[in-house]
Amino acid sequence: MPNILKRTLFGILAAFLLLTLLTYFYRYPTGDDAWFGEQSYWLEKTGIIRSEFFRGLLGWERQILVSHKLFLFFGAMMIRIFGYHLPVLQFTGFIFFCILVFELLIYVKKREQSLWVWYLPAFLILIFANRLLVKMSFENRPEMMLAALGFGSFLLLNGENKRLPKTILAGILAGMTFLCHLNGAIFLVAGFVTLLYTRHDKHAIAFAIAGSFTIVFYWIDVVQAQVGFATWYYQFSNDPATQDALGWYSKLIQLVTYPRLFFHSPEQIAPSLLLTFMLWHQRKYLAMLPVKLRIYSLTLFLSFWLITKANGALYLTFFMPFMIVLIYELYKIRPFENLALKVILAAYLVVGAFGMIQIIQRNFTMEYLPFSYKRLRPEIDNKQTGFVPLTFFFNEYEEYPRLLTHENYKLQSKKKGMTTAKMANWAHNNGADFIVMDYKFRPEPYYPKAGVKTIPFYKLAFFDGRFAIYKR
Repeated sequence: MPNILKRTLFGILAAFLLLTLLTYFYRYPTGDDAWFGEQSYWLEKTGIIRSEFFRGLLGWERQILVSHKLFLFFGAMMIRIFGYHLPVLQFTGFIFFCILVFELLIYVKKREQSLWVWYLPAFLILIFANRLLVKMSFENRPEMMLAALGFGSFLLLNGENKRLPKTILAGILAGMTFLCHLNGAIFLVAGFVTLLYTRHDKHAIAFAIAGSFTIVFYWIDVVQAQVGFATWYYQFSNDPATQDALGWYSKLIQLVTYPRLFFHSPEQIAPSLLLTFMLWHQRKYLAMLPVKLRIYSLTLFLSFWLITKANGALYLTFFMPFMIVLIYELYKIRPFENLALKVILAAYLVVGAFGMIQIIQRNFTMEYLPFSYKRLRPEIDNKQTGFVPLTFFFNEYEEYPRLLTHENYKLQSKKKGMTTAKMANWAHNNGADFIVMDYKFRPEPYYPKAGVKTIPFYKLAFFDGRFAIYKR
């Protein structure tokens, strides 16, 4: 590799590594950071997954049986060791991101017999310039854990080694993806189909048995709960996240619009466009792709198409390691350079850099949210029940006897006809003594006009231009 190209690639890689690290400093929370954090909190505290935030919704205040159980267990362990502070829970994503990067490097090493190939920095750039991976690498969501476990299962099945213990371990890892997300079933299907296609029938059976044995653990709390299976089905069929996708018409819409998963926004479009271009440009050589990678990736894509309840943008994380290695393999078959490839790669880098700068700018231009909430404590009686934003979980959850979240009201109202009066009436009926509103970070459409003195049942007690506190 020419020295100038080598220096350029390592320079670009260093720049994206720096941007990635900067996105972690005072990373702003998402609602999911708090939502999954609360479930892990109760799991660690009582041994049961439940939610006070969503009291009154599907019996979640008693127990949540439809949940991302292995992921929440990992979060509970983090809370037990380090507390429920925001960075602790965000670190769950980082741990599995590091595991995924390590797995991707193992894949390259197996293909090259050495990590010191000339395009190693280019391969790493594909990872660290990927805005979706970087964003998800510091969020308390299960997708990164699932991607790491799923790709690890694939690695054990890949190659020519036919040792049965590796196949069994691959089945266990695939089963673990199901434990942390029901969508993990696609890794069980992909592994089984790949083994059958490559005529490893005995290994396919061993894989299926190991995976099936592992997913039995998903049902432990269901079996232990009173009328557990009936409750599980009730929560599953009425969950706002799944309810709208259970009808045949809704499912048909999901099937037809499935490609949106790959083209939601620039962070999805950039890697999807690069892979699509590589598939088209190298279409004559597709049969030369490693057969297990080809079959496994295709089965993953098709099985998720059939089972998914929604084509949510974050679900692309499941596919990202396979997209990256497919791009690597497609280029390796017959290396080439042309203007189209350079333009698409440049767009990939620009999207990654711009997206990370957006995250960094938000982190450093807005006060860290837990600090903001701490400043509000003197304005609130700590013996009262609150109606608060979901992110109020950090680090206020133990400061008050009970907290209900705005998301609870939104879900129970089915996000229709929401008004200030209806919201205030709901808060009053559910025993909220105070309401916290944030007019800068995730403001809700039913908030009253900033500074309004009274709303039904409540009077404005504090307003600093951003936060409003209404008290009964």
